Amino acid sequence: MKILLPVNKNIFSPAVLVSYTALILVASLIPLNLPQKDYFFSPDKLLHVFFYILLAFLATNLFFCKAKSYPGLKGFLYSFCLGLLIEGIQYFLPYRSFEAYDLLANLLGSLAGSRLKVV
Repeated sequence: MKILLPVNKNIFSPAVLVSYTALILVASLIPLNLPQKDYFFSPDKLLHVFFYILLAFLATNLFFCKAKSYPGLKGFLYSFCLGLLIEGIQYFLPYRSFEAYDLLANLLGSLAGSRLKVV
């Protein structure tokens, strides 16, 4: 079931998507001194879900406005692959770490965001 939202369609530009993607990249790769959480229901994971809902929402609706073929799938793949790439990079950074629960939160956010479509 797709959820329809009334939104100004001018926000679905490549510049907005690239800017938001850059924000997620920077926020995910800078050094942080936060304690490791090895459970899913933490504020960190809820932020992951929220950020990836918005990312997939922006990507899906940009693809809908531009191409119209499989925008939900493209939006999902864009956002989830970004999350997968970031987690892979974090594995090799000494000040960050790969977390499977982060990847799960990214997946859930990507799925939810790719189902949202504007009217």
